Amino acid sequence: MEQFSSIIQAGAVGLLIIFAGMIKIPPIQLNFWGWLGKIVGRSINGEVLERVNKLTADFEELKEREELNEAKRARQHVLRFNDEILCNQRHTKEHFDEILEDIDIYEKYCNQHEDYENNRAELAISTIEEVYKECLQTHDFLTQTRKKD
Repeated sequence: MEQFSSIIQAGAVGLLIIFAGMIKIPPIQLNFWGWLGKIVGRSINGEVLERVNKLTADFEELKEREELNEAKRARQHVLRFNDEILCNQRHTKEHFDEILEDIDIYEKYCNQHEDYENNRAELAISTIEEVYKECLQTHDFLTQTRKKD
């Protein structure tokens, strides 16, 4: 029985040696100089990296404020244009195209910023769109005719 167990052990060891030869373990590469360079670079450039991070944050804040200001300007244009329509002032197709672009800017901002109050221009936008559709159907945009001398 002992002889049988020693044969099994020898066979198991042999199989382990065969399997170990089949498995490839990639060599571990240590790049000491690269690691040391990163540490030294971060310690030397730490202040610069902090300033870059602060500038990046400041830029993002400035970008957000500019988008808000652009949305407010677009809303003002929409409300003024609506007032002109309500006072029966006619507009050219180009005027309508410009105000539709402002509407797109305003609505895009509102969609991207759900916390922004969007109830100020909804009725004005629907009025402008209705009048625009009516002008498209009747071809009744303001046109400029030149008087012949």
